[in-house]
Amino acid sequence: MNIYRSASNGGHAGLSRLAGQASLLIMLLLLGACSSERNEAGGVAADVGGIVRVTGEIESANSAFFGPPAVPNIWQYTISYMAPEGRKVKAGTAILKFDPQELMSRLRDKRNALNEKQKQLEKQRIIAREVVAETKLKYQEAVAELEKARLKADIPVELLASRDYKENKLKLELAELTLALRKEEVQKEQRVQDTEINILKREIAVLESEAAQFQGSVDSMTIKAAGDGVVIYTVDRRNNKHEVGDNVWMGRRVMELPDLSQLQVQLEVPEREAARIAVGQTVKFVVDAAPEERFYGEIIELASVIRTKSPSQPARIFDASVSMKNPDLSIMRPGMSVSAEIYLQKGTADGS
Repeated sequence: MNIYRSASNGGHAGLSRLAGQASLLIMLLLLGACSSERNEAGGVAADVGGIVRVTGEIESANSAFFGPPAVPNIWQYTISYMAPEGRKVKAGTAILKFDPQELMSRLRDKRNALNEKQKQLEKQRIIAREVVAETKLKYQEAVAELEKARLKADIPVELLASRDYKENKLKLELAELTLALRKEEVQKEQRVQDTEINILKREIAVLESEAAQFQGSVDSMTIKAAGDGVVIYTVDRRNNKHEVGDNVWMGRRVMELPDLSQLQVQLEVPEREAARIAVGQTVKFVVDAAPEERFYGEIIELASVIRTKSPSQPARIFDASVSMKNPDLSIMRPGMSVSAEIYLQKGTADGS
């Protein structure tokens, strides 16, 4: 009986130990699953042996952005041409165009008005020459009449009757007044005609300036690359890339032209890793499009602001800029996704 009880007690103890070990194993599995869920919820970071795994993308430290030009009284533009994405372009190459039809219509109207005004100016000049010539002719006739009147007025009183002498003197005064009047008429008519011509000239200058502005606006609808680079399409608020035929508002970015000689990596680091990430830490990364290659870099800048990853991904992250030690421009392009490992100890796995 004692032996039976002892064996029974031992059996119960073994079962208890097994049950305890099974419970511990289940708890460890649950903790591991929770930890995995937390890592997945926080982005793509994992700390393994002093390494933080994150994702990001290649960008250029110096990019030029292009969109609709600033044209007065136009707020919406239609894309009529886009250089193919990924194409390398030289400075001066047309990379983006917007439909100029509305501006061309305004330019034609302005040029038609300008032509009409120029015709009016030529007509006014002809009229001015004729009118001024006519008043000058009257002035010359008045000069001749004055000379005649002076000759008659110079006849001595002894040779004429008193009445004729006085009449000659009155005719001289009248001729002098008439000449003064004709001279004033010439000056007045010249001022009037000059004023009419100057008004037309000013109107023409305004129309020429407006036509030149419209021509400049039409020219500005064709965007040319300021320097060498590669064409990258930007996305709208719905994360869709722009296409030919799209209507875009003034101020919207449509295209990016990054400088390939200044490529870097922009990493998205989960907020919880903020205290462990520092400038100078080594980064090893692979380009998702070429996973067999390994590249190295160093964190050169950390964002001072923590942000939400995207409207659909509420995880909070901060950006880390990474310089490249061995870029390969044959496979690298801005916008390419990368997977990276940040080495928490500075100077580790430097790729040298």
